[in-house]
Amino acid sequence: MLPEYQKSGVGAAAIRAGLAAAEQLGGAFVIVLGHPTYYPRLGFGTASEYSIEVPDEALMALTLDPAPRGTVRYAAPFGID
Repeated sequence: MLPEYQKSGVGAAAIRAGLAAAEQLGGAFVIVLGHPTYYPRLGFGTASEYSIEVPDEALMALTLDPAPRGTVRYAAPFGID
């Protein structure tokens, strides 16, 4: 997002709407590839905190289910196993 549009609440509102939709659809958890200082304010923590097996560098997770478990698999073009 361009700097002049940051800190207006639009990004957080979009994320909250996405989380509500995921919960309504019965999702167990949400994983984002994003900045680790931004997403915790919206309830996200490192994926490993939730026993989700992914690198922690910038992947954040939020549980919608009290006991989620899983493994994230990247699409082949990412070149990550």
